[in-house]
Amino acid sequence: MRYIKAIVVSILTVLLIWGLNRPWGSIPAFGPLLSPFVGFWQNAESANVSDEELAIQGTQAPVTVLIDDKGVPHVFAQNDHDLFFAQGYLTARDRLWQMEFQTHAAAGRVSELVGDRALELDRYNRHMGMGYGAEQTLKGMQADPASKVALEAYTAGVNAWIDQLSPAKYPIEYKLLGYAPESWTPLKCALLLKQMTSTLASGADDLLMTNILRKYGSIVTADLFPDYPTLEDPIIPPVLPGILNQYLPGHPLRMIPPSTT
Repeated sequence: MRYIKAIVVSILTVLLIWGLNRPWGSIPAFGPLLSPFVGFWQNAESANVSDEELAIQGTQAPVTVLIDDKGVPHVFAQNDHDLFFAQGYLTARDRLWQMEFQTHAAAGRVSELVGDRALELDRYNRHMGMGYGAEQTLKGMQADPASKVALEAYTAGVNAWIDQLSPAKYPIEYKLLGYAPESWTPLKCALLLKQMTSTLASGADDLLMTNILRKYGSIVTADLFPDYPTLEDPIIPPVLPGILNQYLPGHPLRMIPPSTT
């Protein structure tokens, strides 16, 4: 009898492992997500925040990044290339999946990630010409020397973050959907701009606002939907990280070219 129990338990274990490590229709495999080695357990944030110094291939000079107590990075670089490189690295560190998913949406490729349920969205964005628009925008950016430096440095910074990621350190969304980050490209920068443009400017609320105005009157409407100033004084911190650190609590992260370590 005990042999039968052992055989049954073994078969059930094999079936469970097999079932957890294969997708079921549009549902991705849950085995990798639950794995203690590469699963969501690895995405827990450390409570200990301390100073960091990173040797990163791609910077031309040391870069200081002060991360304040709200997690906002303040970049101090010695040249434009390193400034945009650091921006790409830090944006990918905090928003990699969001960046990639939005570029997939603009390119009409979401169905590659979530299956047939996104086909209509992909068809819509392709019919809108988002990909073609991004390609034309990219040509314009690459034709301007300053924009090209920013574009290529930002792209290199994003890839510097992606290249050092192991599957265990993938953002949780990649583990949920069962895929790995793609390398970033200058075209993805243009696609991200197109997606943001679509989000901010592809809709109109004139009819909605007109109905609200007619129903509630100008005083209530102005109170609910105030006209914000078009020009505001920007917040410009002191140029020296040491001065900034005096009134902005946080911890520094330094990016140093490997040759200087």
